[in-house]
Amino acid sequence: MNTNQETAVPTVAICIPTYNQAAYLSKSIASALAQTYPSVEVWVSDDCSTDTTPEVVQRLQQEFPDLRYHRQERNLGISSNNNWLLSQPKTEFIVRLDSDDLLHPHYVEKLVPLLEKNPQAGYAHCAVQEIDDRDEPRRVRRLGRRGEYQNAEESLRASAWGYRVAANICMFRREVLEQTNFYRAEVVYTQDWDLAVRIADAGWGNVYGDDVLASYRSWGDAANIRSKRKYDEIEGCVQIFDESLQPAFQKRGWSLTPINKSRKSMALGYAVVLDAPYFSPEECRSLIEVLKRLGNSPQLSLQMKMSQLGLGFVIRLKYRLRLALRDLAKAIIGRISAFRS
Repeated sequence: MNTNQETAVPTVAICIPTYNQAAYLSKSIASALAQTYPSVEVWVSDDCSTDTTPEVVQRLQQEFPDLRYHRQERNLGISSNNNWLLSQPKTEFIVRLDSDDLLHPHYVEKLVPLLEKNPQAGYAHCAVQEIDDRDEPRRVRRLGRRGEYQNAEESLRASAWGYRVAANICMFRREVLEQTNFYRAEVVYTQDWDLAVRIADAGWGNVYGDDVLASYRSWGDAANIRSKRKYDEIEGCVQIFDESLQPAFQKRGWSLTPINKSRKSMALGYAVVLDAPYFSPEECRSLIEVLKRLGNSPQLSLQMKMSQLGLGFVIRLKYRLRLALRDLAKAIIGRISAFRS
């Protein structure tokens, strides 16, 4: 970590919220400390972990005494811990990095110029390498969009179709986080998308670089613990549509047709988990109800019937094929854009 304050460059803080991820935290912190950019602070907020997180950080602080560490007195939850942490630095730009993800060495060096060149961009993001729990590469995630900068109106319209980043590893302007009051604590598991909607609603665009500058960890475990959070995740999507997107569209007099189409499409996407063996009958009933609130349609009813008949594998196969084709299309668009520039 280089903290040469004599260099006249914008200051950057890398903020790492963590809870019980000692096995990955040291790698995440090390990736933040290894940035090639000359003015970086690294902050860690421990949400009252019960594992060896304090010992991991203490060892790193012996080598890097400038590493800032705070342990919460009680567990605040994801959004509140994030909000406390992101409100601490007084730097111009703030990177939010989950404690199981990694920054590549040139992440800050590459994204700061994008934000400087586009003063109306509230945040910057990039393509990422998806990795598994053993650090093995899976797929490259990138956006299939042309051009670096997307203005606030374009961003808001695009947000109707979901969180339009390759992964939630972003560099924000501090003033934008403060203006939008950070994350909403009541939104669970979809708070990053909600924040992006509110940033666009406040008049800020965003800027995207197609270089792979970070690694995003995609989890898969035998107990399928994360899949059991689906209800809260879908409920979070309902909240964003009802409380953030729809009011923003209505305020501008825009048609709600794209939102309604997106809700139905998103419900179909989430419905692929309905025949998963780790859901109890009661959990399935709850999922069906929240899926209907997200976006009820004849197609959703058909998909639910197929799951009940044991044909869910057909739906999943179609979904995986569509994902692979989409990744291929994005890669081609990215190469064309790079060639033209």
